[in-house]
Amino acid sequence: MDTLRSLASTSKGFFDIIGTRIYPDIVVPVVDLTGKRVIVTGANTGLGLEIATQFARQGAEVYILCRDAAKAKVARDAIVEETGNDRVFIEIVDFSSIASERDFIRRWGQRNADQQCIDILVSNAGIAISTKSTTKDGFELCYQVNMLSHYALIVPLFQLGFMASDARVVLMSSSGMYSSKKLDPEDLNSNDVLASYKEGETTNFEKLWTLSGRSKAGQVVFARELQARLNESKRWKNVSVSACHPGAVKTGIYQRPTGIAYNPVMARWAQTALDTVGISVQQGATTAIYLATQPEPALPEVRGKYWERCGWKWTPAWMEDAELRTALWKRWGEDSRIRGRIE
Repeated sequence: MDTLRSLASTSKGFFDIIGTRIYPDIVVPVVDLTGKRVIVTGANTGLGLEIATQFARQGAEVYILCRDAAKAKVARDAIVEETGNDRVFIEIVDFSSIASERDFIRRWGQRNADQQCIDILVSNAGIAISTKSTTKDGFELCYQVNMLSHYALIVPLFQLGFMASDARVVLMSSSGMYSSKKLDPEDLNSNDVLASYKEGETTNFEKLWTLSGRSKAGQVVFARELQARLNESKRWKNVSVSACHPGAVKTGIYQRPTGIAYNPVMARWAQTALDTVGISVQQGATTAIYLATQPEPALPEVRGKYWERCGWKWTPAWMEDAELRTALWKRWGEDSRIRGRIE
């Protein structure tokens, strides 16, 4: 039954992508976020920038976590100019570095107590990689940025008490997670795919898609397992965690040098397809904004779920394996050197 439900959600997601031209735009009711503190990772361009902009427009105090200081400043200036909200701040964080994330958490802990509480966190930072690349921490780049870094950022924020008791956490995943096989806690670096390649060697689109799908599946599993652990905590039982697919958003993702731009023909084809059936970044941001601000996603029966077009979807049957989710959580804790207990 779980497999059939997953198949139905996958099929519906496919038709949602090709049918975006005939679907009406999604409209999320505007919520006054004055007095709320929001973090958006990977917010210097594209979808992350739009999500941060919409939060600022609704009056929130917004922190954009970006790797590149110059690009972050351009993004911050653009948000302020468009929204008139000057409470937009930059934090430099490299999500391919556990040390960088630790430095950010340390800096956050040095703030005054009344400036520490985080009401909304949208974990959007991610990468698509077409080469075999290993981080300084010794992990495959796609795994660390798209999967491990979310654990390394979010878990300590709860452990140190920096999150609001009714916080919303949104992980930007992808429907590409349906393509992932069952994750192996002993091979999250995808050596089964990359073993024949040398460091820095270009792979191909199939390998890129495999690595991306696995990492996005990891985000969905993380959201579900985090929610389960928060539910067991008296302090955090009212927190809502969600993962979502923004849709096929018209960004320049296929033109980025880390992705398939190494193959100009394929890149042009993919970008043309995206421009043809894709949605605007404004529409792509709607599900994340919905999950972060509306009452329905905070209902206990839908917390921890995966969403598309502001509706929750069934996920692959292997994600129902509680022992596997526990094993993955343990592995993420070992890889990040952060104990996973949340009280």
